[in-house]
This record gives sequence, C-alpha cells and structure tokens, in this order.
Amino acid sequence: MNIYLKELKDYRRSLFFWTLAIIAFMLSAMSKYQGYARSGTSINEVIESMPAGLSAALGFQGLDLQSSGGFFAMCTLYLSMMLGVHAVLLGAGIISKEETDKTIEFLYARPVSRGYILFSKLLAAFTQIIILNIVTAITSVVTVAAFNEGPSISSDIIFLMPSILFLQIWFLMIGASFAAIMRRPRHAGMLSAGVLLATFVISSFVDITDRFGFLKYATPFKYFDPKTIFTEHSYSMTFISITVTAVAILLTLSGIAYKKRNFSI
Repeated sequence: MNIYLKELKDYRRSLFFWTLAIIAFMLSAMSKYQGYARSGTSINEVIESMPAGLSAALGFQGLDLQSSGGFFAMCTLYLSMMLGVHAVLLGAGIISKEETDKTIEFLYARPVSRGYILFSKLLAAFTQIIILNIVTAITSVVTVAAFNEGPSISSDIIFLMPSILFLQIWFLMIGASFAAIMRRPRHAGMLSAGVLLATFVISSFVDITDRFGFLKYATPFKYFDPKTIFTEHSYSMTFISITVTAVAILLTLSGIAYKKRNFSI
C-alpha cells in the first residue's frame, strides 16, 4: 500500500482549487496595479491618505507601491496568508482524516508501522506545498510580466518565494502537530487556523507600533517579512535557524504523540 501516492491522489482536487485561487488573486491584484498606473493616480498618495495604523496593518507601510517590485512585495504578504491557510489545514487534515472519516481501523490493520504512516503523510503534504509554491512563483512571474510596463522584476519574485515556503512549512507542522497530539483531532484544523490568525494579527500589531517590537519573535510572519526581505534583499539566518529548530521539535513531538495516541474508532 503506497500511502504517499494515495494521499497525493486524495488531495489533488484541493490542490487544483487552491491553484485557481492563487491565479485569480494575482490577476486581480496586478490588474488593479495597472489600472492605477494608467489612470495617473499615485498609489502611494492613496496609501498616505489612509490612517498610519491602517496602512501598517494592511502591509502597505514602508513600500513604494508605485513600483511593480514594491507592489508585489505587498502582494507577497497576502500570498503568504493564503498559502499558510492551505498548509495549516492540509497538515491537520492529512493526519486526522482517517479518524474523522471513521476509516482508521482499515488503515491501521495494514502491516505498516505508525512511523511509516506519519512519514508518508507528511511527505505527501510537503510535496503539495512545494507544488503550490512553484505554481505561485510561475503564476506571479507570468502575471507581473503581463501587467508590468517597467523593468522586469522576475528575479525579485523568485527571491521572495522561499519566504512563503518557510511560512508554509511552519504552518504545515503546526497543523500536523495539533492533529497528532489532540485527543479530538477533528478540532485540530480550527485550532491551527486560530494560531495562524493570531500570529498574523501579532505581525500587524508589530508593524503598527514600535513599542512591542519584541513580539516579532512570536510570529513567523515577521521572520520572513516580505517588506524587509525585499528592501534589504537578504534573509535573516537567525530566523531561519529558529525555524529549522522549531520544525524539528514539532516533528519530534508529532512522531512521539502519534505513536502513543489512542485512536478514536
């Protein structure tokens, strides 16, 4: 029984619709950018007319939205949110779906270990977030090139894509960990999504005020902030190290809990 291929097959429809959502978002965003550019309206002036707290919360602060690069860096924040939602729901769902669907007895009657099952499921989930990240990169390069009337920013787009992938891995493991540890895994998706939303709100809060800058360590959205990465054109090795360590811890906890848990039939 090839669990890896079975999981890929089960989630292929979900992957297809998420791909459509990414394409629709980029087409909508870049068409608005082109509309502003051709109308002669300055996007920066529109943003400056907004309250400072609101523009910071929406991810506009510190970017030249009149340039295609700055505008895409702003879009990257929302792409991160979308792909983070996909990853956290995928992580929770792929681990808990047998218990939720009441097919757990069939799976665990097979001559395979729990460790093998968990590894196969996580590998299938990781494959899907990689595929969606690549689709996002290709879609972004193509749509920006189609609507951009200035210099090409394809290299900047590719440079920003790992920031989204790191966030995908973060939330994939958060979702999978909740599903492996919780006694009622059907609630794992809701709780994991709540964690994602909380970290996004904290990230926005850090942008609004400098008094709570220490909170940036509490949210992976600040570890891979597209505004910082775009303007400084570099990644923080400190945050990458924290991410690798946290993912390793979550993976270990998931493995231990999954092997010891009593599944609800």
